[in-house]
Amino acid sequence: MRKLWFDLRATLRQAEDTITGQTEPLEPWLVLDVDTARLWCTPFDAPRPRSTPVAATHTDGPPPAAGPWPLRRQPLTTPDTDGGILQRLRAAARQGHRWLVVETSAPTRLTTAVAYDTDTPAHHAVWTPAWLTTGDLGPYPGQTAHGYQHHGHLIARFQAETVQRIAADTNARTLRRGWWDGDLLVQRGHGSGMEMFVVGAPTAGLAPDSLVVPISADSDGWYRLVGDRWPWRQATPPDPDDRCHGSGPEVFAPDGPDGIRCTVCAATGYDIAYQELPSMAGHGTDTTMSCRICGSSDSLTEEIGWNSRRVIWPPLLDLTPTADSKAARP
Repeated sequence: MRKLWFDLRATLRQAEDTITGQTEPLEPWLVLDVDTARLWCTPFDAPRPRSTPVAATHTDGPPPAAGPWPLRRQPLTTPDTDGGILQRLRAAARQGHRWLVVETSAPTRLTTAVAYDTDTPAHHAVWTPAWLTTGDLGPYPGQTAHGYQHHGHLIARFQAETVQRIAADTNARTLRRGWWDGDLLVQRGHGSGMEMFVVGAPTAGLAPDSLVVPISADSDGWYRLVGDRWPWRQATPPDPDDRCHGSGPEVFAPDGPDGIRCTVCAATGYDIAYQELPSMAGHGTDTTMSCRICGSSDSLTEEIGWNSRRVIWPPLLDLTPTADSKAARP
């Protein structure tokens, strides 16, 4: 069976345009062209579309057998009823459904769907801002593809600095839990460009080359993180006054009964520095806890209040040749 996925709202606009502006009420019909995977809405007696047809965004199943196939017509309204198909499509759109799904079996069957399952949204997909979390990581600011999912989870993308935060949190979690899959995100700069990689944890039976997967930025500079590694879901926006989540997870966390661990680079013990100084406000004490390895810190001052600084980790690798490296070449 072949399924054609059409933009539900574009289809409804076609139907509304058919009804609007007529001198007398006309019954709108939906016309499906199986050969070209297009549909349009038109008055019953109109042979061809009066506006641009709606093309199927996605097609599932084998292509139709050699044609040409006749046009398939179906009324969108039914007199003396609840309004027929058109009313059901309007109700589905109000409930957040994105797609009109047409099964080209005989007879033609129309359904609606909230999301299309794929790892590659259409190039004209609508991306909406969202706060996202996966497992015990997040929330992170990003965008989701409206009307899409992958294996039941949201398709999300992030800016480069947020990807680095995700990389730091993933790295810290891996070091904290030795049993956890050690996938890492690595960002590498070269000149004015930038590359992102997923470095997989060594697994028996996998070739070394399969452990490094490049991640390319979209045309507008956003990075999509899609797959079973990141089952993204919507999260509640963090409280801007919540120091734990206002700019990311807490920098420091308990490590055993008495220790402190940096959640950015997993440093512990001597590498965690604590300092108290008389406040420059003239009263009270300013305190700072910092990591000697990555430089992340938490501070509480009388003048400013609480400030948390979480650095990018692993650090950005800049492969641009320097003057010293050029001079050292034979």
